[in-house]
Amino acid sequence: MTTLQYRAPKTKCGEKSFQKIIEAGRTLFAQNGFHATSINLIIEKANIAAGTFYIYFDNKLMLYLYLLNEYKINIRNASREAVKGLTNRYDIERAGIKAWLIYVFGNPLAYKIIWESLFVDQKIFMNYYQDFSDSYVHQLKKFVPSEVNPDLDLETMSFVLMGISNFVGLQVLFKDQITDQEIDFIVDQVMAMLSQGIFNKTTATK
Repeated sequence: MTTLQYRAPKTKCGEKSFQKIIEAGRTLFAQNGFHATSINLIIEKANIAAGTFYIYFDNKLMLYLYLLNEYKINIRNASREAVKGLTNRYDIERAGIKAWLIYVFGNPLAYKIIWESLFVDQKIFMNYYQDFSDSYVHQLKKFVPSEVNPDLDLETMSFVLMGISNFVGLQVLFKDQITDQEIDFIVDQVMAMLSQGIFNKTTATK
């Protein structure tokens, strides 16, 4: 994965220009995709001087990687804040899923920016999710065997759990409006499936 590189603004005026570039890039990458978005389009959307972009970023890939990393940090911070003080895996998992659903509903461009990485560079996409998986596995290990089944592969489990969160996030994102109670219902349904499974014991293949 390309090393994340950018030059942070040093003045309040610079910070305003920097944020204009960030928001313009976020909107255009989500709207047009990475390859169809040129630096000139970003400059025009941000309403900045032509050379200002290069004060902070060498190229548009560096801007894209900045945005991708920003989402990663914000998602982790939202989850970390939600699980603060919780001590059992069930409560941690539930709080983490709910925090994710709330985050994506408030940040609908996140999916487009994150999944766009598959078309930017497959390695970036793979590294993004592998990094989350590695962190997930590290946390899950703490609850084996007290709460997490020791017979299950933790890496596979991490991808299953991420997959559930990703697509339940789409369920929320597809709604024009959603209440906290509706989010709780969805999260409780997910937790019931994780706890009890989806197959009746009497009909499961023996």
